[in-house]
Amino acid sequence: MIKSIQFYPYRLAFREPWRTARETLYYREGWIVEIGDNALRTGLGEAAPLDGFGMESLVETEFVLKESGRSLIDTEIRNLNDIENALVKYDRSPAAKHGLELALLHLLSQAQGLSVSQILANSISGEIRDFVPINAVIGAISPERAAMKAKEYIDRGYPCLKIKVGTQDFEADLQRVWAVRSQGGNELQIRVDANQGWSVAAAIANLKRLEFLNLEYVEQPVVASDLGGMAEVRRSQSIPIAADESVNNLAQLQRVIEAQAADIIILKPMALGGIITAKHAASRAFQAGLDVVITTTIDGAIARQAAFDLAAALPIQRACGLATGDLLIEN
Repeated sequence: MIKSIQFYPYRLAFREPWRTARETLYYREGWIVEIGDNALRTGLGEAAPLDGFGMESLVETEFVLKESGRSLIDTEIRNLNDIENALVKYDRSPAAKHGLELALLHLLSQAQGLSVSQILANSISGEIRDFVPINAVIGAISPERAAMKAKEYIDRGYPCLKIKVGTQDFEADLQRVWAVRSQGGNELQIRVDANQGWSVAAAIANLKRLEFLNLEYVEQPVVASDLGGMAEVRRSQSIPIAADESVNNLAQLQRVIEAQAADIIILKPMALGGIITAKHAASRAFQAGLDVVITTTIDGAIARQAAFDLAAALPIQRACGLATGDLLIEN
């Protein structure tokens, strides 16, 4: 039974400024959530909203976390369904819900003597993967710096690199991707992320020029709300399309499926309201014949571990975006 809920602010600086769809960020901030039960166990969660992914503000997250004490104290948590039922009222505050859910999952894990991955897997196939491939990220930097970064990541054993494109200078984007390919050869998996940066016509033209570089997929080539445009891009060239900002909740996922707008779904547990909801989203995507990739929203260590736990419980073959800790200064 839940007996206490506490939360503490944190702030982690980016090693380099991070550009979102709306602003440039210099640090990542959020709340560490601690939930205690009557057996003196403590579960840890993380609630860290990020602009541009349909989440509430940091102030709203704090308000919800404060309110949660009134509704969750003395609640009994025996299984995943109990957690979902206890948190359904927080669906419109996904970051806060993520933090509360994760803390409750950690308590359930301790109570059952099972890992979080195993609890999740038991509701799917029961199997946990002992190896989860991950990708590293190369930003919109010069081709020369991109080549240096690529060599560094390849030497560290990364099998897959994601490269930021979608800038106002496609020729620079093209040269950046080519520089990375020249370092890794054809064995290296390369995916690109346009961050909604292209029009439909530009996306089709640009991707046709990128086809010779043997890309795994392109992430969010056009504006997230333009599912018809994404579907047109998907039909008009050969590089698979991944939906990211287009999928911030289960309703949006269903619309992407119905529009046949993507081949791959990028799932961010913080944006979706927790790893349980992300698990449901993955199951729905698999049933529709789509692939899934789990990534973070450049979270702290607690949320990154949770995303890894989810990825390990799912039958995902592609590399997941879980190496974002390198983007933050955590010591």
